[in-house]
Amino acid sequence: MASATPTSTLVGPSLIFFFSTVIIIAALLFVLYFVKRIGVKHVKSKYMKILDVLPVGKGTVIYLVKLKNRYFFMACTPSNTQVLMELKNEDDIKDIEIGENEEGFSKILFSKLGKRFLKDQIDRIDELK
Repeated sequence: MASATPTSTLVGPSLIFFFSTVIIIAALLFVLYFVKRIGVKHVKSKYMKILDVLPVGKGTVIYLVKLKNRYFFMACTPSNTQVLMELKNEDDIKDIEIGENEEGFSKILFSKLGKRFLKDQIDRIDELK
């Protein structure tokens, strides 16, 4: 009986440590989920709106941004943001505003810039890192 007592005293603290760790991890996951849900997505701007996003490489994203009544393609990396071009074609703008074209963003981007131009711009942005 004397040898059973030390073992039982080790089980209690071990279980308490285990359950405390599980509760802390669950709380952290809840906070992470909550922050992601409420994060930057819900910030509203009076004059600016991100209409579409196209990831094109590791850490490189192209945005279609509406600023008042003007549309811009912007390339963003962790270290740099650059305006690629302003969209001025009325037909493309109508497609974006009406929302008829499902692949409007990438179709318009590649038709206006061309794949080679886009690759050169991405390479140039990556070199700035």
